Amino acid sequence: MNGRKSQYLFRKCLSLLLLLSLVMSGCSKGNTSPTEPEKEANTAEENTLETDVKEQEDNDPEDVDKSVYMDSTQDIETRIEALLVQMTLEEKAAQLVQPEQNVLAPEDVKKYGIGSVLSGGGSAPAAGNGILDWQSRINELKQAALDSRLGIPLLYGVDAVHGNNNVYGATVFPHNIGLGAAGNEELLVKIGRATAEEVRACGIQWTFAPTLGNAQNERWGRTYECFGEDASYTARMGAAYIRGFQGEKGSGEYLNETHVLACAKHYIGEGYTTDGVNQGNVEMTPEEFDALMESGLLDPYTAALDEGVRTVMVSFNSVNGVKCHENRHLIQEVLKDQLGFTGLVVSDYNGVQQTSGLTYKDQIKLALEAGIDLFMEPSAWEECMKSVIRLAEDGEISMDRLDDAVRRVLRVKFEAGLFEEEIGGDTEQALLEKFGGEEHRAVAREAVRESLVLLKNDQVGETDALTALREAKNIQVTGQKAYDLGSQCGGWTISWEGHAGRITQGTTIIEGIAEITADTGITLTHNVNGEVDETKDAVIAVFGEGPYVETGGDRTVTGLKISADDQTLLEGLRESLAARKDDIPAVAVIVAGRPLPIAEYLDLFDAVIMAWLPGTEGAGVADVLFGEYDFTGTLPMTWMISPEDIPLKMEAALDGSPLDEEKVLYFAGYGLNKSGAVISLIK
Repeated sequence: MNGRKSQYLFRKCLSLLLLLSLVMSGCSKGNTSPTEPEKEANTAEENTLETDVKEQEDNDPEDVDKSVYMDSTQDIETRIEALLVQMTLEEKAAQLVQPEQNVLAPEDVKKYGIGSVLSGGGSAPAAGNGILDWQSRINELKQAALDSRLGIPLLYGVDAVHGNNNVYGATVFPHNIGLGAAGNEELLVKIGRATAEEVRACGIQWTFAPTLGNAQNERWGRTYECFGEDASYTARMGAAYIRGFQGEKGSGEYLNETHVLACAKHYIGEGYTTDGVNQGNVEMTPEEFDALMESGLLDPYTAALDEGVRTVMVSFNSVNGVKCHENRHLIQEVLKDQLGFTGLVVSDYNGVQQTSGLTYKDQIKLALEAGIDLFMEPSAWEECMKSVIRLAEDGEISMDRLDDAVRRVLRVKFEAGLFEEEIGGDTEQALLEKFGGEEHRAVAREAVRESLVLLKNDQVGETDALTALREAKNIQVTGQKAYDLGSQCGGWTISWEGHAGRITQGTTIIEGIAEITADTGITLTHNVNGEVDETKDAVIAVFGEGPYVETGGDRTVTGLKISADDQTLLEGLRESLAARKDDIPAVAVIVAGRPLPIAEYLDLFDAVIMAWLPGTEGAGVADVLFGEYDFTGTLPMTWMISPEDIPLKMEAALDGSPLDEEKVLYFAGYGLNKSGAVISLIK
């Protein structure tokens, strides 16, 4: 027998002895963690592990004892330790990487025992973008994980940030900024639950949502991913969303097979970067930032932890020039030690590659030392594994830190019931029937109705504009976005960036208007140039901004504006309406992910509605315009007149000074109902 095999058998015997000790301890005392001597023995044994591929291949699956860690009657910590003592260094490293599905074969998952896989924005299976294509692809990867030596289940993650938005035919809900305008926590729970059901229908167990940033500067391209500008408000909204995703903590529904793991992101400071630059720098000293966290910035995360969130994603931004991905104070000391977070911390997409390390190995080391547990390294996953192994072999990372990361990943998998999950089982098949169905679309339509904010409703003749609109019989709808499903869904829809056009199944705003007015004798016509002839007795103009995402959505002071085509539309409308002799109601519906400079166009319209990014159920807009529903939404962030004055909002918030009212178009919390009364943000 060669020396390597002898060493392996020796270590195996030691592992089995340790395992027996753990089981006996767990059975007799109900211990949830190993004793200190056991920890030391484990560490000593694991430090002797060799990690070359040849030894990995020599390991016989029949030598694995699954009797404890596959036993759901055992407590989770005992199961973790029973599994950990049998893992090679390579197998541990494989649990700490998250490749992208489109660069991974099932054989890779089985060979290495890959622990987690993701689909980034727009990353659909090669076979197609239908729900069955997703289910088939994900389940083959999950089965490959079960076929690995240890059979550790695969954790699959996806950015389901406003519904299962990558999949064709999914119900797409309003983006978070609209849900913040709605301010209805019970509705958020329903949206989270519906999203979870459509995500689990694919076999996916984890969504990278919700975003808990504070939208301080609408020049930032991720503004629409936030619930608003106030941290305490974000805490309430985020907690409700998490409760919908995961089920109520402590209940029988919590993390069951119809729910998904939520992810609190992006930790921490996004929204506060200079000039609203995505992945930019928060220009504060560590002491100033700590004070900001104590004054409320941490509130969304403490609320998320209280709600039972088990994963946290680190932000791309820097604080005082130090990337969050390498900030040990923020991750280890604050999140884990101070707040007591025992779940897993995941990096953002290639986020560790922005840290200050001179080599890739150095970058992985910095992130591990800071407290990152799972590396979202979509293409570089093999190099990431190798780096983790070399760092451990060379003693540059302690086995305690490495094992802590592995424990956290395993803990979340056990808590989420992945070890008991039936791939493609009855529950998953039943959820297929609900995917994109009427029940979920009804919830999305409700969300659209409640998210609408009425900013203006002036008199037209002897009545108000919206009443005059409902009394009209020949209505001109103008603007490309009135019939553009992709624009009303925005980014993170089917593709990462989003696209204009009929990108998925759903109802456009003009289709919704046609539906609800079908039996009323109203005639609808449409154009994109703003022309309103003398036969029309009302006009609805739909305009705003096209789809964008993240850095691509960042804007300069001069670049934050209504899209060029819509500016042309509005100038055409100005000319057309000026030629009319009779007063007719002119109603604006703005489709955008943030407040835009609209002051110069307000005089064109008698009524102005902020519709945000409503998703696939545009009929919700028509429900309020022409139905019996009233406006109930309010602005979740202050709307400045000029983009150059946007920084004043954050300055005032940080130093407690009043905001110059002359520079404000609408304050946060503003909104009208049809009768003209101002609605309170607190609901």
